[in-house]
Amino acid sequence: MHLAYVFVAIFTPIALHISTAKAASPELLVHTSSGPVQGFLDTNTTSVALQKWLGVPFAADTGGQNRWRPPKSVFHSRVFNASAYGPACLQGRADGGNGTSVQSEDCLAVNIISPQGAKKLPVYVYSYGGGFDSGSSSDPKIDGSFLAAKGIVFVSYNYRLSLFAYPHSAEIARARETQNFGLLDTRFAIEWVRDNIQQFGGDPEKITLGGESVGAEMTNQYLTAFANDPIIRGAIMQSADTSQPMWPLNSQLDMVAGNISCPVGGRDGQLDCLRSKSGFELQKVLLATGAQFQPVTDNITIFKDFVKLTKEGRTARVPLLIGTNKDEGTLIVEGEPTAYLDTIVAYSKSNNLNFPWANVTKLEELYPVPSSSFPTAFNASAAMWRDAHMLCLAHNLAVQRTDTLELPVWRYRFDLVADNLNSRGSRIGTFHGEDIRFVMGTWRTIDLSPPFVPATPDEIKVSDIMVEAWTNFIKDPTEGPRISGWKLFDPQDPNTLALLGNSLIGAEPGNHFVTDSVCAYWNTLLSIFPQTFPECGSWTC
Repeated sequence: MHLAYVFVAIFTPIALHISTAKAASPELLVHTSSGPVQGFLDTNTTSVALQKWLGVPFAADTGGQNRWRPPKSVFHSRVFNASAYGPACLQGRADGGNGTSVQSEDCLAVNIISPQGAKKLPVYVYSYGGGFDSGSSSDPKIDGSFLAAKGIVFVSYNYRLSLFAYPHSAEIARARETQNFGLLDTRFAIEWVRDNIQQFGGDPEKITLGGESVGAEMTNQYLTAFANDPIIRGAIMQSADTSQPMWPLNSQLDMVAGNISCPVGGRDGQLDCLRSKSGFELQKVLLATGAQFQPVTDNITIFKDFVKLTKEGRTARVPLLIGTNKDEGTLIVEGEPTAYLDTIVAYSKSNNLNFPWANVTKLEELYPVPSSSFPTAFNASAAMWRDAHMLCLAHNLAVQRTDTLELPVWRYRFDLVADNLNSRGSRIGTFHGEDIRFVMGTWRTIDLSPPFVPATPDEIKVSDIMVEAWTNFIKDPTEGPRISGWKLFDPQDPNTLALLGNSLIGAEPGNHFVTDSVCAYWNTLLSIFPQTFPECGSWTC
């Protein structure tokens, strides 16, 4: 797989069933633009009684003639029983992870959690990660109950994935229309929340959008796609990546079409033929062929250089909380053979890094192997991926939003390393995705994944700090996290990178001058990233 997100199965998919008291009551019958929905009261999950409405449709079925079209409104006249999560959207992987055992194209649903008796509380809309080809809002790791218990309304939602979200079709390109349907789903969900959230105890004027991994990337895309009318008043980006390279127009779609008796070559009628097939037929061929679909840099909703857009002010003017994990690249490069050679030369040209025009001599200077910082080429490869894809994006957005747009930015790095967080142990450091359960307060799920060891008391304290910081930002993005040691980011003050995960009372100061020093080089390349893959599919062919 050429893309970065080969890590989706970080945790063994074990279903988590939290015992909840589901008490339906008349006051939890809410009338929405989608129709009436009946929620329930959960008195078991947290010490705060929570109102919950799960699996509420916010848009129509995306199958059949609605496939590869913008989301459409839905209305059901009967009372919708919102006591369970709805199906995940069709996945682009054989194993999409927790919450994806049931899949459908009729998957665009929101889940709303609020404290009992909530009125006009701040709202957090959360986008899950999963490489744009997997994931679901029903994943137990991203249960928002523990955030909602701190006095906010938590909303998660499903968006289309893979082939069903980003076809990269010549037919659509000829029509000069966007084909980033996953991003359009996000916008539709935000509009639904704006129009309906007050009935659930939220304030439509106090919405924050955020997410982790590609959920953070989706947030970044949203900020620029809807800069003039963002609806939201704050944004959170945990471990956002740069945009990914694309295959040539229609090449991946032809792989699917050619194996299901539909026209190829981007001819008119290809999409109509594919729409006549069931979603599961298409998914079967998708998985068999290994075709890959990612967001399309179309200059309609998704653009090439987000830093340039920020400099030009073409982004939503809202406060931002942004950060990365210390060792984002370890799981990304773990399955890449070139990362285990004696030098970084082969890895620097790989489809895993996706920066083949990088100067190898310069990379060897920045990431010397062997050295105290990089004992092996694996360590150096992981650091290269982290810096090029995530660290420098966070650095650049933080600097430009602060210096150019004079917006509040709160920047962090998560540093906690613990043996019980992954079956690979501490050798992979603070890996990509490790922060999720600490931010969400779902540390109770740690012992459900290998090596099946519960969270330690110190880990629980770290999670409490992060839950407090995130919910404080959601309550007032301008005031920020408001925990000990976390300062407003200042490009001129090296000590305004908040280090999280080691202190049990708050944040520690980190020197972003040192951390970000490699970005001077990567920024000579990032403005032309991403590129389109050659027809042969490899940067070195």
